Amino acid sequence: MNEEQFRRHVRQLAQLRGWTLAYHTHNSRRSDAGWPDEVYGHPAAGRTVFIELKTDTGLIRPAQKQWLRHLAGCGLEVALWRLRDLALIVATLAPGGPRATLPDTL
Repeated sequence: MNEEQFRRHVRQLAQLRGWTLAYHTHNSRRSDAGWPDEVYGHPAAGRTVFIELKTDTGLIRPAQKQWLRHLAGCGLEVALWRLRDLALIVATLAPGGPRATLPDTL
C-alpha cells in the first residue's frame, strides 16, 4: 500500500468512527512545507487530531517534524502513523479512544 492508499484507508476508518470533519491539502507543492497530511474533527467527542501518515519506510522531513512537535507542544492531539500502526490507529479513532501522541523517537 502506498502513502495515498494508506491515507484514503485511514480516512475511511475515521469516517466510520464518527470523525465527520476532515481536511487534506491536495496540492502540497504549492503550500508551505510541513503541515500534517490530515486533520480530523469529531464534534460529538470534542476532539481534533492532526495526522502525518507515512509508509513503514517513509522519511519525515525536518519541516514536518517541526510542525508536529509544535502542535503537540501546544497541547493538541498529534499523530505520526505508519502502516504498521493499524491497531493503534483503530483504537485512537474510537470516539472514546486514547489521545493521539507522537512517538518518543520523533
